[in-house]
Amino acid sequence: SHDPPHVILERRHMLTCGPQAVSATREGEAGFTLIELLVAMLVGMVVLGALFTIVDVTLHQTTRTFSRVDSTQAARMALETIEGELHSACVVSGVTPIQAQSSDANLVFLTAYGNAASPTAVEHQITFSSATGTLIDSTYAATGGNSPNWTFSTTASTTRTLLSNVAQSASTPIFQYFDYEQPTNSSGVAYTDSGGNTYMMLLDGASAVPGTSTIPTADPLSTPLSTGDAQAAAEVLITLVAKPSGGSNEQTNLPDAADTVTDSVVLRLTPAANHVASGATFGPCQ
Repeated sequence: SHDPPHVILERRHMLTCGPQAVSATREGEAGFTLIELLVAMLVGMVVLGALFTIVDVTLHQTTRTFSRVDSTQAARMALETIEGELHSACVVSGVTPIQAQSSDANLVFLTAYGNAASPTAVEHQITFSSATGTLIDSTYAATGGNSPNWTFSTTASTTRTLLSNVAQSASTPIFQYFDYEQPTNSSGVAYTDSGGNTYMMLLDGASAVPGTSTIPTADPLSTPLSTGDAQAAAEVLITLVAKPSGGSNEQTNLPDAADTVTDSVVLRLTPAANHVASGATFGPCQ
């Protein structure tokens, strides 16, 4: 070649460096196609949806557990309080524990403190309010009279809420009262023991006739209780629906968090004989 030396060097530079520069530029422009981007977005949405579903189910189950435990514990404490008070309802001989005018939503009974020779009587009224969803325990002090004919104040000495966010269980009353009765079969014939003695039971729908698997239909006393029925009432059955109180991690409107609870208290000092025989007694506080 007849070109000057500096021209030859310039041409060699163009031949060796030019293609590399073009290749580097093309590699810098590489990336995802539109289809690849859409597929990646779709997969991400599916994964996020699954995660959100798991979190939602977990939170719901946790909330339900907290709510159910709260409602159950609150109901248990309220029933234990009522049960403890009723166990002190047999004040002295001749005093009827359950008072007349007790009803489906208002349990009226007597308790006492002090010694047996000179007890201080207190009247309790445990009232269920469907309007406020509360179970209230009010006490009334004795103002005069002597055992068993005390008189009580019309103004409550103390008032406390035993349970809130409580409801009635369907058509079952909050309070039911039972006396001892003769259970009969489908033909109306009374059950008897081997000696021909007629059985006597509290027909609360929970106990079978002795020696059989037959559970008689519940037969609660009519309410409000008359004086005669109150004197014979030997059992109180309490049935209610407890709901969450709305504490931390709880919801008060979860239908599966409500808990139906029931408790019964037999007002006897000793168990009654299960059949009519000489010396058998079937009233309360015997």
